[in-house]
Amino acid sequence: MGSDRVQYRALFDYHKERAEDISLQPGDLLTISKSDCPEGDEKSPRGWLHGVNERTKEKGDFPGTYVEYVGPVRMLPPTPKLRPRPVPPTPGAAGQPAAALAQVDLPETSALPDQAPAVLMKIIEALEKKGAESLYLCAGHQSAPCIPEFKEALDLESNSVDWEQFDGPVLVSTLKWYLNKLPSPVIPAVIYSDLITAAQEIQNLEECGHQLRKILESPSLPQQNWLVLHRLTQHLCKVWKGGGKSPPMARQLGEALSGVLFKPPLSSADGNLELQSKVIETLIMVGGIQEMQSAPGTLILLNLGVGVCYGVMAVGFIWIFIHR
Repeated sequence: MGSDRVQYRALFDYHKERAEDISLQPGDLLTISKSDCPEGDEKSPRGWLHGVNERTKEKGDFPGTYVEYVGPVRMLPPTPKLRPRPVPPTPGAAGQPAAALAQVDLPETSALPDQAPAVLMKIIEALEKKGAESLYLCAGHQSAPCIPEFKEALDLESNSVDWEQFDGPVLVSTLKWYLNKLPSPVIPAVIYSDLITAAQEIQNLEECGHQLRKILESPSLPQQNWLVLHRLTQHLCKVWKGGGKSPPMARQLGEALSGVLFKPPLSSADGNLELQSKVIETLIMVGGIQEMQSAPGTLILLNLGVGVCYGVMAVGFIWIFIHR
């Protein structure tokens, strides 16, 4: 049975202008009934839509030009229940400390350490100077062990380490080791399902890449995570182009890195290893993650400002020429 509801994703900020409006932030999911959308106009709405903001749970109107079509609301199977939380200990009672029990259910923090982008960039710079086109592919899933000296170097200030003293295979191995040892996944759980759904349902390469980029622009993705993904996908795209831009190579790169970007328990529980690899593979083939786009009107105002500046300069030159 087909769904009678469809979803859109907000691309830009919108502040409500009327009492019946709802405000939007980039990344918000909006659910509307198909009956509220003109026939054949679902994928490119131009007028006002009426629906629910899944983040704020507000219901009201919002502009169709500020959102992009995601698709019908999918009926997902129920999520397996987690094991019950242990009974809290009585204060002062003997036995296991409360702090040890609490660690079982602490939510995983999505944000990466502040130094993660800088460390990653230094490793990548050293790799690119050595020529990394074949290193990832030769290493495969059985990469060389990360040497202890390099592990110690990762704990130091990145600017104080001579990263180029290490050879290529060790750099690749340590890059993957570092990504894997981070306290939380580079790609957090909050956007995981959206990425997997896009990789599974969108077959066209450019359309899939566009949707993946939009998901990764969500405010739910911490800035440090975005910086790591931005630099890493740009690097992998450069490696892919240097190797002849063959689809099999992009697939191999995706398989080599997806395991450390999508970390357990998600990757082991969902069994979507192939789709995880496809997410990275697609981002590589569309040029990596790009800078975020501006809201409607921003470019118009920018162009208008540039035009005014040129106009003032032209008038000034004419005045000088006449009064010489």
